[in-house]
Amino acid sequence: MSNTDYVTKSLLNYQKRIRQVRFHIAVLSLFMITSISLLLISFSTEANDMEHQPSYKYYKSIEISRGDTLWSIANDNFDAEHYKDTNAYVAEVKKLNALSSDEIVAGSHIIVPYYSSEFITD
Repeated sequence: MSNTDYVTKSLLNYQKRIRQVRFHIAVLSLFMITSISLLLISFSTEANDMEHQPSYKYYKSIEISRGDTLWSIANDNFDAEHYKDTNAYVAEVKKLNALSSDEIVAGSHIIVPYYSSEFITD
């Protein structure tokens, strides 16, 4: 092998290695940009979760008035964020008050659940 062949081969290997290094730098840069973007999105999502106000479940006793039904009481106290529908709320009211039917009597009291973002310590 002559000296010029060696120099030519060295130069070609050097150029090939430079291209490989540039490729690896480009891949690493893309990976870093993607990682940083995902990290920033993650922080943004956590910040949105922190803005959510916690709500606390409470119970109150209400007196049944003439003409009231479980459904009218449910419509007044129902919270769509915590119950899938009015039926689910009525079912919980019936369970809380050990009611086997939808019949309620004016003048009596029932316990109903409600949610509030205010924390009550009493």
